[in-house]
Amino acid sequence: MPAWLHASRYVIFAAMKGDASNADLVSDLMRDVDRTLLRENLKLTPEQRLAKFASFMRFVAELRRAGENARRRVKAKT
Repeated sequence: MPAWLHASRYVIFAAMKGDASNADLVSDLMRDVDRTLLRENLKLTPEQRLAKFASFMRFVAELRRAGENARRRVKAKT
């Protein structure tokens, strides 16, 4: 498991415990959350959210293909 995923899961599980000491942890995390994006996404219907996600995943696939092509070109030159 990647370290960032492990750390993220730890933070989530620690926040879920519900201790009073976790209130500081949650407030620290919420400071870094862009709530305007959350509100805008919650205004969308589930279908619109799925369409937005599908569009994002197409973009990710395109970036991956571009990266693979770039690595192939560099490897071919050497």
